[in-house]
Amino acid sequence: MLEAVNNYLDENASKWQNIARLAAAKTELSQLIAAINSAAEAQAEAQVSYGKTKLALKKAIAAKADILNDVIEAYALTEGDDELARQMSDSRSDLYRLPYNDFYIKVRAIIDKATELQEVLVSDFGLSAEQITDVQNDLNQLLEINGLPRAYQIKSSVATSELEQLLSQASDLLYNQIDKLMSIFKHSDPGFYHGYQKARMIVD
Repeated sequence: MLEAVNNYLDENASKWQNIARLAAAKTELSQLIAAINSAAEAQAEAQVSYGKTKLALKKAIAAKADILNDVIEAYALTEGDDELARQMSDSRSDLYRLPYNDFYIKVRAIIDKATELQEVLVSDFGLSAEQITDVQNDLNQLLEINGLPRAYQIKSSVATSELEQLLSQASDLLYNQIDKLMSIFKHSDPGFYHGYQKARMIVD
């Protein structure tokens, strides 16, 4: 309804732009709509950024952990350790698809095994100590992010509160100023006035 009213007045600006008080109220309405749109975007961003951050980091960890378990699997096969080779046979996509709790356990097991075999994996299989540390650091970060949903909820709540306040201000502006000022046209330009009334009934 706000957008519909704003657009209707824009389309018929020549009819009201010389009425100073109505022009001022229309300018305020346009500003409020811009602020409402901005607050709505902030609210949506707060709600989705938490999930996006987790997914992006999980994807990166899965790729790095896959490199570790490929090296461990190669070691296991050369040593004839079929059970260890089986444990380290998951692909990057296998790891990524795991639920978070299972993902933590699996990646933790890969890191622990790589750490246990670090000397031989570094000297004979091309792994570096930094690769192990890198996966560990990323996993720690994911665990930390997983403990922060409350912060994102607060951010979303602030955006929602701001949005509600702006909507209330816009509604007050329409009812207490623009609606009353538009009565100027009730008889002098009934077509324009009724068009405004119709715009007021449109749900955005």
